[in-house]
This record gives sequence, C-alpha cells and structure tokens, in this order.
Amino acid sequence: MLERNQLPLRPAAPGFAVAWVTVIAGVSVALSLLFACVTPFVALAAVSAVVLPRKMAIMAVLLAWLANQTVGYLILGYPQTFDSFAWGLTIGIAAFASLVASLGVLRLKAGPAATMAGAFIAGFVAYEAVLLAATVVLPSGDDAFSAAVGAEVLLINSLAVIGLICLHAGAAAGRALVAAQPGPALP
Repeated sequence: MLERNQLPLRPAAPGFAVAWVTVIAGVSVALSLLFACVTPFVALAAVSAVVLPRKMAIMAVLLAWLANQTVGYLILGYPQTFDSFAWGLTIGIAAFASLVASLGVLRLKAGPAATMAGAFIAGFVAYEAVLLAATVVLPSGDDAFSAAVGAEVLLINSLAVIGLICLHAGAAAGRALVAAQPGPALP
C-alpha cells in the first residue's frame, strides 16, 4: 500500500513518470472514443495531481486534452465551427482549472484516500464552474446542465477515477516503479 509520503509518485526511474503521462494520454483517447463529449477530465486531472509531480501532471492533462481534441475532430467528426473550437478551448481551460483545484488540495495534511477524494471533489466543482460560466458567452443546449447530465458526468468521472487509481496501484505494487526510500519528487 502506498503511504502519503510516497505521493506524488517518486519514480525509481524518470521513465516511469513519462510512461504514466503516456498512459493518461492513451486513456484519454480511449475514453474520448467511448464517451465522446464526456471525457472524464476531472478524473484524469485529479489522479494526475495526486500521483504525479506538478510538471508531469500539467503535461498529462495537456496531452489528454490534445488527444481528446484530435480524436474529436479527426475521428468523431466534431463540427469545425467557431462555437465548436471555442467549446474545445473552454474544455481545456476547465480541465486545467480542475488540475489547479486538485493540486490545491495537496496542501492539506490528509491520508491518501482523503486527499484523492478532496482532489476529485475540488476538481469537479472547478471543472463544472468553468463550463457553466462559459454558457454566458457560448451557445449550449437547454439541458446541458440538467441534473441528469450532471449526474452522468459525475458517474463517468467517478468510475474513471476508480479505474485510474486501480491502474496506478497495480503499477506501483511491484515497488520497482516507486522509490523504496521517500525522496524528492521529480519536478
């Protein structure tokens, strides 16, 4: 079991952090194909914030968003209109707001489970707040922020965060991937 002092991840080799960022981007592609407009950026941002060094978490969220946009426009056929591009950019901003909120929770002195839960909740609130604020200037459907849609987004992100935590726990279980002695995290 990982201890709080092992988070963010202290890789035994810098290559593991890079591999984890690649996994996050790959998961983003898969989830983009599966859920299209409901890619769980909150889950991706929260887990990245908790298990990766800050710079790697930023890279993970950036690559996840770029992968999502690439899949959307090149494979799923998102419309190439100003509104669509603006919403794509807004989703990117919301994903980074989620990451910032999740990183803010790391300052609290709590165990790994409470830290992860707090990062997820703070990230979800920040993500949804940015999207809701964007509806002031960008067109959206009448039911885009209905209780049903909000519940679906929360459910997808909740399942994704559980899956990502399990994936991370499995990868870290061998201890070959995580430094045995707590040391400085990668920048």
